[in-house]
Amino acid sequence: MKILMRQFFGKNHSWSTTGQGIARGLKAQGHEVDIFSTNGISHFPEDLKSNLVGYVEENSPKMMKGFADHEYDIEQVYDCQISYTSMKNFPGYLGSGHRNRFGIWCYEWAGKNVLPNGFAKHYQSCDWLCPPSEFAKRVFLESKIPEGNMKVIPHGITADSYRKTATIDLHTKKNFKIGVVLGQNHKRKNIPGLLTAYGKAFTNKDDVCLVFKAKEKPVTQGFEVSLHGCIDRFKKTFPQHAEVRIVSEFINDMSDFYRSVDATFTMTHCECFYYPALESMAAGKLSIAPNWGGQVDFLNDKNALLIDGIETRADTTSMYWEAKSNAIWFQPSIDDAADKLKYAYNNFEKINLDIEADKEAVYSKFDWQNIAQQYLHLCT
Repeated sequence: MKILMRQFFGKNHSWSTTGQGIARGLKAQGHEVDIFSTNGISHFPEDLKSNLVGYVEENSPKMMKGFADHEYDIEQVYDCQISYTSMKNFPGYLGSGHRNRFGIWCYEWAGKNVLPNGFAKHYQSCDWLCPPSEFAKRVFLESKIPEGNMKVIPHGITADSYRKTATIDLHTKKNFKIGVVLGQNHKRKNIPGLLTAYGKAFTNKDDVCLVFKAKEKPVTQGFEVSLHGCIDRFKKTFPQHAEVRIVSEFINDMSDFYRSVDATFTMTHCECFYYPALESMAAGKLSIAPNWGGQVDFLNDKNALLIDGIETRADTTSMYWEAKSNAIWFQPSIDDAADKLKYAYNNFEKINLDIEADKEAVYSKFDWQNIAQQYLHLCT
C-alpha cells in the first residue's frame, strides 16, 4: 500500500517517536511510506530520510523539500493515512484520501466534555480514532465520541534496541539508581510531589541516586515549571537529601539509559500512555508509578510498584489549550510513594530478575511491527 504519515517526526517529541516506530513497522512489512514532518527535521532518524517527502518547521507555513526522490503532492490520493496529532489537525493531515484514515491522539485529563472546545467533532475526519490506552478511550467516551469509531492500539518499542547490552555513565557511585524521564517540565508531571516522596524516603546516608533525564527549559506557558526551581526548593526542604543528578545531553538510543538505572519513578498526575514505563519494562527494570492512567494497561503488581492515591479536581492552570473546571486527575500519595521507594531500594535486584525474564513477551507484544500490523488490520 501507499501510506502517508503527516505529523511530528522531528526532535524528541513522543508523537515523533510513535510516528517513527509505526513507519518502521510499516516499511518492514513491505509498504511504501511517505513521511511529511510538521515539526522540522531536528534529530530526524537516518533510516527514515529516504521516506521524507517534505516538512515544515513548527508553526511555519513554508514547505520544505525532504530527502526522498519525490516531493509531497497535495493532490495525491493515498491508500492509507496515519497521523498522531491533535484532533483539530485531522481534517488537514488526513485529507489525502477518503478511506483508511487513522487518527491517533489522547488527552491526559479526564472528565465530562473535558476536551478543548471544538476538538471532539473531528473524530469524523478519520475512519478510526486510535487512542493508545483504555484510559485515553475513556476520556474520548466522556466527550461523547462514539465507541464504535474507536480502536485502542498501544504505542510500542523497538525490540532490537532493548536486546542490546550497552549502558551509559551516569556519574554516580550509588548502587541504587532511580531514573526519571521528563520529556516535558509540565505541572501535570508533578515534579514537586516526586521530589518530596524521594526526600521522605531517603537521606544522604542511603546508597541511592535520583537521575533525571531532562532539560531545564524557559517557562513560557502557565502549564510549565522550572526543573531547577523544583530541585532548589527540594534541597532547601530536605537539607540532608540523597543524591540527585540531571542528564541533559541528547541520548541517541534511550534504551541505553534504561539499562543504566535500576528502576524508573514517576508521580505524574495524568498520563494517557506513559512511554517510560513501557521502556523501563522492556529493559527489564522496575517501574514505580501511580495506579491510575494509561500505564495500568501494561503495569501490574509483577512488573511495577503502583502508588495509591485519589481522583481529584485538576489544577486548571496545568491544562493545554483550554482550562476546564471539571477536569479530573490523580493525586498520588506522597507517603505511599515513599514507602514504595524504600521497598524498591531493598528489593529491586530480585524484582528486576523477574521482569528481565518476561522481556521477550514484552517484545512480542509491543514491537513496532506488531503495532503497525494492528493499524493494517483496520484497512479496508
